[in-house]
Amino acid sequence: MKKLLIALFLLIILAANSFAQHLGGAAPYEFQAKYHMLDSSELWSPLFDNKSFTQTPPPAGSVRPVAEWEPAQAVLVTYPGQFGIPYPLIAEMSQDCNVITIVESSTQRTTVRNNYVSYGVDTSHCRYIIAPLDSYWCRDYGPWFVMTNDTAVGILDFKYNRTSRPNDDNVPVVLAGASYLNMPLYGMNMYHTGGNYMCDGYKAAAMTDLVEDENTSLTHAQIDTAFKQYMGITNNYITTDPLGDYIKHIDCWGKFLDVDKILIASVPTSNSQYSDYEAMATYWANQISSYGNNYQVYRVYEPNGQPYTNSLILNNKVFVPFVPNNTTNNNNALAVYQQAMPGYEILGFSSSSWQSTDALHCRTHEIADKGMLYIKHYPLLGQKPVQSLYAINAEIYALSGSNIIADSVYIKYRVFHNSWGVWNKILMTHTMGNSWTASIPQQQSGDTIVYYVHASDLSPRNVMHPLIGQPDPHKFYLYGSSTAVAENGNVKALVFPNPAVDYLFIQMKNASNSAMSVRIFDMVGKEIMTINENNPLDHMIRVDVSKFTAGTYFLKITCGSLSETRKINLIH
Repeated sequence: MKKLLIALFLLIILAANSFAQHLGGAAPYEFQAKYHMLDSSELWSPLFDNKSFTQTPPPAGSVRPVAEWEPAQAVLVTYPGQFGIPYPLIAEMSQDCNVITIVESSTQRTTVRNNYVSYGVDTSHCRYIIAPLDSYWCRDYGPWFVMTNDTAVGILDFKYNRTSRPNDDNVPVVLAGASYLNMPLYGMNMYHTGGNYMCDGYKAAAMTDLVEDENTSLTHAQIDTAFKQYMGITNNYITTDPLGDYIKHIDCWGKFLDVDKILIASVPTSNSQYSDYEAMATYWANQISSYGNNYQVYRVYEPNGQPYTNSLILNNKVFVPFVPNNTTNNNNALAVYQQAMPGYEILGFSSSSWQSTDALHCRTHEIADKGMLYIKHYPLLGQKPVQSLYAINAEIYALSGSNIIADSVYIKYRVFHNSWGVWNKILMTHTMGNSWTASIPQQQSGDTIVYYVHASDLSPRNVMHPLIGQPDPHKFYLYGSSTAVAENGNVKALVFPNPAVDYLFIQMKNASNSAMSVRIFDMVGKEIMTINENNPLDHMIRVDVSKFTAGTYFLKITCGSLSETRKINLIH
């Protein structure tokens, strides 16, 4: 009831403001920025069902969303007669990747180019597109990126929810064209906005229930289905809005920092929305990430609406909006980012134009690298039993078409036992297709193991998993004594992890050329999968159990003289 009254009160205020603006001229800048509006009349602009939009079939084959922190070839900024971001920020971004600037005319292009030179922008990294524009909020109308079949990056277009801005809405189509990014274009027939969307690069996305407000003809299930078909998103978190404001964009108060890290704003206890913010933080702390662990929740203090969550992750840098004359809060925000994202360079940029719901993230947009080198890996995290080895498996895809350099594919790990040991390097073995594997040798109970995966191709590109590599590696802990390994003669079978989430691995030792079979049964004894291997030798077998219902299963492993049954638990 409290939220309803607040919403009604806000609408009354905005209605009065809208009426006043129609009498007296354009809305003040603060109103425009706070709600991403050209003028107050947009507050009442309806969503037209017949809006010009080209829907396409969803991508064929596998598809996944590309996260903000994945390799970017450029950053997008737009200039409809003015920039929404300071030139020093553009200069800094130009040091690491290309800057694509959309202008409306050749005259504007000349103006922008001259200003870039004056402010030290690396113009060798600049590219210009001449196209009609309505506003500089390119996050909201800019493209979303998907990877299809692990081989190509495409653009996902949607109906931009500002229906009076057809030029903005056409930007993804312009960018996808052969003259510019030359990427496949997919059209998802749904009203949306980029400030109300974030993804983890695997199978999770988050947004507020604004998406339901603006797509009343679609049920929650239908929205989820569309995101699954067009983007491969199977965990679509549609949340309430703790900010309790008209705009309802998730980047006003939350941000994915990695696959299993999320930043949530915090406000003083005197703030009327305090309990809503705390509930949101608790909600995310109890959700399971695509890695299978609970989200790590970080909090950034925004006592007076400072827009610290409205930041941009661009390759190995994070650009955070700082508020002028707010040194203490700015430094505290910087410290939170540094704690959550070790290894990244965290840079703050002050501007008097930043608003509580409109800052740096709203006015920029990363452009995914269409030739990226991509590592797909589900890391070992949390507590693990002591085993004779710890298998690290990855799939590596070079979207540039270049060959992967075999001796560049390795894991580095080190162990904490009383103190940290040195980093050890183990080359990964190419097993088949895009699959690579390596094993960390057995360690002792109580040890902590950290590791990361590295690969290079001839494009040349380098990539690590996690993307920042050694400063913030994957981490797991060991407990218990050595896992009993069934053995009959010299044949051994290692089955891990247990419990499993998405994949189960079976490592045979001393299996020679004996034929092997693995049969999986559910709790009532029904056989649900059979795997046969003619030459298991000493390689590892990966079993996809992601489609099985969580619960207890039994594996019967037969290989030569070895025949045994294991109990396995699956969690999702």
